[in-house]
Amino acid sequence: MEKTAFLSNGTPENSRAIPGALFHFLASGQETNDSFSLIYIEVYKGNEPPAHTHQREDENYYILEGSIRFWIGDKIIDAKAGDFIHLPKGIPHKFELQSDRVKELMWMTPSGLEKWFWDNSAPAPNMQPLPVATQPPPPEVISHFVQSLSEYGVEMV
Repeated sequence: MEKTAFLSNGTPENSRAIPGALFHFLASGQETNDSFSLIYIEVYKGNEPPAHTHQREDENYYILEGSIRFWIGDKIIDAKAGDFIHLPKGIPHKFELQSDRVKELMWMTPSGLEKWFWDNSAPAPNMQPLPVATQPPPPEVISHFVQSLSEYGVEMV
């Protein structure tokens, strides 16, 4: 793949929504020669994933607004706007928003998992998240997420 410089920002064409979150796909593996992906995320309290472990990529967050508590292996880290958090592959982690909303950059290296986020979200032409779910997803949705994430090397704990 030829290396090329590029400029990116959140547009309706590169933005996707899930219940309680909006993703702006700023850089994908296709654009970075598979070295990393970068997603700007606006997430609302109540939309946190269960504990999980990445086998293929390190996950990094830069908090722009709000605060989050991370459980990373046996460590608990409270992060706020201006903080950077590194989550190494192979270590179980989860997080819980401490504020109602968090704006953050998620940088994954190497790239690849951003494809899962894209494929399991909906277009966001209005640049808004889908409404936060008030009940747990149906069993078949949970089963799909667990199975499809395992194909990307992410295991639920």
